Amino acid sequence: MRKRIVFHVPSLRGGGAERVFVLMANEMAARGHAVTLFVWNAEGPNAELISPKVKLVTLGLAIHGEGFGKPATLKGLARSATFLRRERPDVVFSAPEFANLLTALALLIGGCRAAFFPSYHAAASLESNGLGSRIAPMLTRLVAWRATKAIAVSSGIGRDLSVGGFRDNQVAVIHNPLPPLHRRNTTPQPWQAALAAMGEGPVVVTLGRLVPVKDHRTLLKAFSMLDPARKCRLVIFGDGPLKENLVAYADELGISDRVLFPGYVNDPAVCYAIADLFVLSSTSEGFGNVLIEAMAAGVPVVSTDAPHGPREILADGRFGALVPVGDPMALAGAISQTLAEPRQASDLKMRAADFSIGVIGDRYEDLIGERA
Repeated sequence: MRKRIVFHVPSLRGGGAERVFVLMANEMAARGHAVTLFVWNAEGPNAELISPKVKLVTLGLAIHGEGFGKPATLKGLARSATFLRRERPDVVFSAPEFANLLTALALLIGGCRAAFFPSYHAAASLESNGLGSRIAPMLTRLVAWRATKAIAVSSGIGRDLSVGGFRDNQVAVIHNPLPPLHRRNTTPQPWQAALAAMGEGPVVVTLGRLVPVKDHRTLLKAFSMLDPARKCRLVIFGDGPLKENLVAYADELGISDRVLFPGYVNDPAVCYAIADLFVLSSTSEGFGNVLIEAMAAGVPVVSTDAPHGPREILADGRFGALVPVGDPMALAGAISQTLAEPRQASDLKMRAADFSIGVIGDRYEDLIGERA
């Protein structure tokens, strides 16, 4: 049965939750549903991924730093309630964490009786900063009361939600989908020339925001411990507030001539195409989309055993080494071992297929069908 579906994320910046919702909006629209992607700000690299079949609605609120600020947040809440009252959707999906709280309020204020599926993408996912940290504890039970079901992108997050106020039978574990990895840009980029100028040798790659939770410092330290005779090169894709700090740390470690910081690249296929190994060094991961992307490209992976997604994705280490969080020596050892004895690309691709967008789309439609 055709449903009127709203997917809500605050913006279309480069975060994992935003990309997931654009992909799922596209998939639900391709299946014949009437899909609206509702955002407070439509700027960001994920905007170019939206299917023509998806209706985009934006409030046009300005982003300041990493958020909207208190006055704009209150304005966005009021306008969201008006939007939901007017549109009267059958189903509303929201993400990430603080947006779920605001969406629950908007549904109540707007008198919208849509099925509500808040989606949680981060470990200890009900935590937030500033205004969120003060009101989230009070609103958690409101979200649980209003939610038809909560979506946890890993079993670990599902357990967090059960502890945080959701009933066990109110949580559905649905992993993030594997995005299409077709190269969208074949024009040579400046960073590719810079990488070639570093000479020959295996290329170790990581993708992610340059923020503390990704723990790039541990990766840099581990990389500095590798045998120089291997002539490995490290490419850290992503932007963020720690870039200058990390560049300085690479210089301090004496590896700056073998480390490249190309910034954010909105074409993951290009990133994996140059990789001999992918490394995730996070201290915490709700899921770890980049692991399945790398595996789908046939690239061997090494990951910290961060809560919660990597262990689920890698099947307890069957498809890639898992090392303790914040342990550069263990990480260096796993990198060396995997470069010497990489797993078969065919096995990695087969595992990645378990997270195909078709499989995940079926799970989303199952949720919709569960509502009477």
